[in-house]
Amino acid sequence: MGRKDFSNLEDQIRDTVKNAFDAIDFAGIKKDINDKTESTINEVKIKIKDKSHHLNKKLKYKVNDNYEEFNNITIKDKKTKDMYIAKRPVGSISGILYTVFGAIGSGTLGILLIVYSILTSIMVGFATFNYVSLGIMVAFFSASVVLTLRGRYLRKRVKRFKEYVTCLGGKYYCPIEELAESIRMKNKFVVKDLKKMIELDMFPQAHIDDEQTYFMLNNETYENYLNAQKVLKEREEEELRRENKLKEEINNPAKKALRDTIEIGKNYIEEIGNVSDCIQEKEVSEKLNKLKNIVSQIFRNIEHNPRKLTEVNKFINHYLPMTLKLVNAYKELTEQTVQGDNIKNAKSEIEKAIDSINAAFEKLLDDLFEEIALDISTDISVLETLFTQEGLTKKDFEKE
Repeated sequence: MGRKDFSNLEDQIRDTVKNAFDAIDFAGIKKDINDKTESTINEVKIKIKDKSHHLNKKLKYKVNDNYEEFNNITIKDKKTKDMYIAKRPVGSISGILYTVFGAIGSGTLGILLIVYSILTSIMVGFATFNYVSLGIMVAFFSASVVLTLRGRYLRKRVKRFKEYVTCLGGKYYCPIEELAESIRMKNKFVVKDLKKMIELDMFPQAHIDDEQTYFMLNNETYENYLNAQKVLKEREEEELRRENKLKEEINNPAKKALRDTIEIGKNYIEEIGNVSDCIQEKEVSEKLNKLKNIVSQIFRNIEHNPRKLTEVNKFINHYLPMTLKLVNAYKELTEQTVQGDNIKNAKSEIEKAIDSINAAFEKLLDDLFEEIALDISTDISVLETLFTQEGLTKKDFEKE
C-alpha cells in the first residue's frame, strides 16, 4: 500500500474522529469523557510499569506460600504421630536381649577360659583334650562378645532414634544439621543413620531430600517440599530469562522498542475490550472485537518482522488511545437516561470513526503482508520457469 493511500486514509480518519468529538461536545459530556479517558490511559501506563513487578510478586508469594505450608505442618495428635514413627523401633527388645545374653555368656565363658587355661598348663597329660575344649569355649566366648556388641549397637541406635523424635518435636520435618547437633555427630553419619532407619520402617514414610539437608517425616511433607522446590526453580528460571532478555535489550535497543510497543498496544486493546464488555450494542462490540483480532495479527507479524515496527508505531500510539477515548465516549452516551437526537448523532459519528480506524488497521495489516505476498509470487514464477525448461507444464503433456 502506497503512502498516498495511507495519507488519504488518515485524512478520512481525522475527519470522522473530528465529527465524532464535535458531536460529543455538542451533546454536552465532553469534559466528563475526557476526565474518564485520561484516567483510563493513565491506568494503562501504570499497568505496563507494574506488570513486571506484579509477576515477581506473584512468583514470590507462590514460593512463600509453598514454603509456609511446608514449614507449618505439625503433628496434631498421637494417633497421627504413630503412623509415621514406629511405636517399637527395631532393636528396642532384641538389643536388650542380645546385651543380656551376650553379657552372661561372655562372663561365664570368660571365667571358664581362665580356669581351663590354668588347668591346661598344670595338667600336661590332658593337654590335647583341654585344647579341644578350650577351642570350643573360645568360639562360644567370641560369639557371646559379638552378641553383646550387637546388642549395644542396637540399643545405641534406638537411643538415637528417640533423640531424633525428640528433636522433631511436633514437626513433620527437621534440618539434618539440627538432628546432627542433637546427637553430637556429623551430618554424613546422621544421613546414613536415618536411611537405615527408613529401611527398617522405624520412620515408615520418611524421606531425605536430594541435597541431604532436610529430613521429612511423611509423604505429604515431602510432596510439599518438592512443590516448593519446583516453584523456586521456576522463579529462578523466569528471573534468568528476564535477565537475559534485559541484557539483550541493553545491547539491542530495537528489541526494547519492539517489546514496549507491543506491551502498550496490548494494554490499550485490553482496556478497549473491558469498556466494550459494558456496551450492550452488539454491532459496536463486533467492530471492537474485529479491531482486537486485527491488532493481534499485526503484533504477531511485527514480532517476526521487527524491522516493520516504524510502520506500526503511529497506529499503536495514536489510533488506539483515540479508539479508547471514543469507546469511553460511546459508553457514556449509552448510559445517558434520555437518548436525544444529539446523543444519537454522536453515537453514530463514533461508530463511523471506529469503522475508519478498523479500515486503517486492515490496510496496515495487508501492507505488512505485501512483502510476503511478493516473495510467494516470485517463488511461483521461478517454479513455473523451471517447469517450462524441464517440459513439465500442462501444455507439454497435452502435446504428447
